[in-house]
Parts: sequence; structure tokens; C-alpha cells
Amino acid sequence: MLAILAMVKTGKPEHAGRRGLAIAALCVAGLGLFTIGIQAAIAIPNFVQFQSRSKQAECKVNLKAIFTAARVSMVDEEPPGSFEAMGFEPGPRNRYAYVLRMPEDVIPVAGDFSAIDPAEIQAALARAGVEPGVVGTCPDCAVTAACVGNVDNDDTLDVWSISTVDRTAANGDAIPLGTPYNDVNDVRE
Repeated sequence: MLAILAMVKTGKPEHAGRRGLAIAALCVAGLGLFTIGIQAAIAIPNFVQFQSRSKQAECKVNLKAIFTAARVSMVDEEPPGSFEAMGFEPGPRNRYAYVLRMPEDVIPVAGDFSAIDPAEIQAALARAGVEPGVVGTCPDCAVTAACVGNVDNDDTLDVWSISTVDRTAANGDAIPLGTPYNDVNDVRE
């Protein structure tokens, strides 16, 4: 705005020497807007991705808690029959649905967030090649739990899993026991 005012004022003969300064101010103002636009184009997607990764932290932390609770149950030679029996509760504002067995032992997404239909959870787990549940006789049983959520409000669901035994992912990756594994990354897809 000031650059335009300066251009109008420099149109008069007594200010003729300042016309170059007014043109420079106009160029700087235009370049500034262009630069801000480029910075926003870079920063906004990075911020959204950072925000999504921070939401994924909820799932990883809770899967580690499930793993620890399952290991304690196994040491006590009590089969981890349910989340309640293991003493696991994700908290009041969970973004993810937690699955030990489908459909009987599922903790749904909290009311503050979009609910995920159990059929969608089952389909996402099947596509990811994850089979949550308790297999075998404890204390030598294998416990696999999963969490499924939608961190970026698209059609793809984020799928994570953890197990008390070493396993292999659908893509061939070796997954050590007790390691949360991102079977389907909703942030990238």
C-alpha cells in the first residue's frame, strides 16, 4: 500500500528522483507475498504430517503397555483372556480401536473421535495380514494385539500390531517380540 502511495507521489516533478525507490518497494512487497506463499506451501504439509505422527504415538505407547501386561499374565501362568483381565485401559480420549480378539475383545475409539465400524477394523486387519489373539497354551502362548485408527481423516486406516513372539510382516520384514509394528501407515497412504 505504501509502495503504491509512493508511486503516486513520485509522479510529481519535485519527487521525480524517488521513483526508483518506490518501484523497489513495490517489488519487495510483491516478492514478500510470493515468499510467504512458498513457505506456507512447505510448512503446512510438514505440520500435518508431524501432527499425524504424534497421534500415532498413542498407539505405540498403548501397545507397549498391552505387551507388558500380557508378559506379566504369562509369567503368572494366567492366559491373557481380555484387556480387562490384563488391566489395560487406553484412557478416555483414545483415537485408536484396540483389538485382542475380534469381535469379542475390542476397545472402540473414544466418543470424541470418529467411530470405526467393527467390519472396517476386521477388513483393515485382514488387508494388513494381522491376526490378533492368543494362540497356544500359556505360559508358552503367543499374544498378538493390534490398534486401528484414522489419524488423517481419509479412507485408509492406520494399523499397528505387537506380539509376545518374533514374527514376520506381510512384506517379509522380521519383527522382534515387543516391538510395535506399523503394518499400514495412514500418514503415508
